[in-house]
Amino acid sequence: MKGGPYTVLVVEDEREARLCLTEILEFEGFRAVGCSNGVEALNYLATSAAPSVIVMDMRMPIMNGQELRTELLKDRRLKKIPVIVVTALEPLAAAGLGALRVFRKPVDVSALVSVIRQNC
Repeated sequence: MKGGPYTVLVVEDEREARLCLTEILEFEGFRAVGCSNGVEALNYLATSAAPSVIVMDMRMPIMNGQELRTELLKDRRLKKIPVIVVTALEPLAAAGLGALRVFRKPVDVSALVSVIRQNC
């Protein structure tokens, strides 16, 4: 496996973007799990082993990226998971989230995979 047995949680409300990213990550050897919003991600995290990295969008319905990050930081187990933000918003919109890296859409997939690989 190129990526190793690492799980990446992709939290993205745009179905096609989420599927494309999870497929690319799986091709790179990661186990990729997709969620469509922050609530779905928290439900997944409550019942599954912690992923190696979380890749998340900022603008999502039900619970956005900032709200999700706030919830992650409240949990001792989850706050240690590296977070990478992928957003159509200006990168400054993600400032203060403690993200490992912020990528602007459309994302440079090879750079994203490289950052994920470095943090697994």
